[in-house]
Amino acid sequence: MTEYEFQQFLHNQIPLTKAMDFNVLEFTPSKVRISAKLEPNINHMSTAFGGSINCLLTICGWAMTYIHIKEIDVNTHIVLQKSSINYLAPISNDFVAECVLSDKDQENIKNFSRTYSKHKKSKLKLNISCYDEQTLAAKFQGLYVAYK
Repeated sequence: MTEYEFQQFLHNQIPLTKAMDFNVLEFTPSKVRISAKLEPNINHMSTAFGGSINCLLTICGWAMTYIHIKEIDVNTHIVLQKSSINYLAPISNDFVAECVLSDKDQENIKNFSRTYSKHKKSKLKLNISCYDEQTLAAKFQGLYVAYK
C-alpha cells in the first residue's frame, strides 16, 4: 500500500483524519510519518490543540500497527488500549508525528506477529514523537491491541 493509498484508507475509515488535514508522508514497516496542518488544529493561543497532537500521535502508532498486522489478517481490529503523552513544547507550525522502529522494536514486532498468528490477539507497545519543524514537541507511548 502506498502512502497515498493508506492516506485515502485513513480518510475513509477515520473521517476525522481528513477534517484534521492529516497527510501520510511515509508508510513503511520501519517508519511511519504523518503530518497535520496547524490551521484546522489551532487553539485559542494560536498553537496546536493538545487533543489534535494526541490524535495525530495515536493515528501514527495505529498506522504502524496496521502495516505489520495487515499481512497476517487484513480484517483485524486495532484499538488503543493505553497511552501516555508528554507535551514538551508548543507547536506554532504544521507538525509531524513519527514512529521509527529500532532494532529492539523489530524483535517486539516478531513477537507481536507470532502471538497474533497463534492466539488471534496480540499487543504492541510503540513510541511516537511529534515535531514542530526540528523541535521535539511531544512524546507518546501507546499500547495497541490487534484482535480477530
